Amino acid sequence: MKKIIFLLLLVLNSFAFAIDDMVDKDNMHNLIEGITSTRFGSDRVSTIYDFAPLMNHNTPFKLGASILDLSHIIDNSYINSDGTRKLSFIPKGFIGLSYGIFGFGYQFNLYNDISEKNRPVAHSHSISFGLATAKYRLSFPFSFSFGDNNSYGGKMSLSTTPKFSFMFRGGLLDEFTISLHYGMQFSNTPNEVGNKTPPMVIGGSLYGNIMLTRFDNFPVQIGLPVKLAFYYGIGARWATIDAGYAEDALNNYYYNDANQTERATDSMRFYVLLPAKFEVKLGAIYTYIMPRLMFEGQIYKTDGEYNLHYGVEGEMQITLIENLTFGTTIYAEGQGIMRKSTDFDINNAFGGGIDVWGIWRY
Repeated sequence: MKKIIFLLLLVLNSFAFAIDDMVDKDNMHNLIEGITSTRFGSDRVSTIYDFAPLMNHNTPFKLGASILDLSHIIDNSYINSDGTRKLSFIPKGFIGLSYGIFGFGYQFNLYNDISEKNRPVAHSHSISFGLATAKYRLSFPFSFSFGDNNSYGGKMSLSTTPKFSFMFRGGLLDEFTISLHYGMQFSNTPNEVGNKTPPMVIGGSLYGNIMLTRFDNFPVQIGLPVKLAFYYGIGARWATIDAGYAEDALNNYYYNDANQTERATDSMRFYVLLPAKFEVKLGAIYTYIMPRLMFEGQIYKTDGEYNLHYGVEGEMQITLIENLTFGTTIYAEGQGIMRKSTDFDINNAFGGGIDVWGIWRY
């Protein structure tokens, strides 16, 4: 039953609060822990096939594949300086193999600005190793991306974000994760700016899921999945170099935020994520709601920007028959208070999405 519930929770890897997940770790861990099944939905399509029944012994060999972020495969949210919208094509895919508790995966991400003719396609590639047991989980991805050599943005980027999790089945703490991050970008430079050392980012995060109640003793399960993170950019315009996303390769980290003819100095980024998750199970029906707040800050040489984000996510699942489950996941997010330098701004921008999906286990 735990494996089935784990399978049901792979959703919304594009959600704004899903930070520093370069390789979709849900695919990796579901590949190791899952069963033969197919998930179909408006956000992604994925399948896992266990080859053990085809063999005459219990060889735990599985194959998994996913097409990710279907609802975001076309993006027109960016507005150019002349007021026109940029139309982008952003396909993502994953394929992986697992044997026992070990898994290996490959994920690609393409970014094509289709609003301009003959625009070079930025692309990123991630390979990852995973391990999942009842007590521990490990995800070790390595990503590299290639941008447009004709621009002074990111020519090539490298990054890795290894994560190690302790899984607890009882007590106050349900999961504790330590994550590290390193990123580097090699950029073209249109002018002489002195030191040509490529910008780098180092940092990490801590995640803990604090369980206030559990289904073992209460009809409602309440958890607090809290996350803290800090990143330091060494000669980087922003402390966010992440080669797992192709669109990130188009960003330029080399020049100063205020004066783009000067070499960037160090930068910092931090955030605190405070969600509360309420879960209910009534026979074949499972539902949860998770409101959350996130405070983040980005500090540059000449300026600082601070934001208070708010959001909510909810889901309902119903298992009609033993092997078939349908669900709907909704989420909404916004930005409440923003401060840049000494200016405050209350931003009422609000966005949301919905994913209607089903899982067939066969």
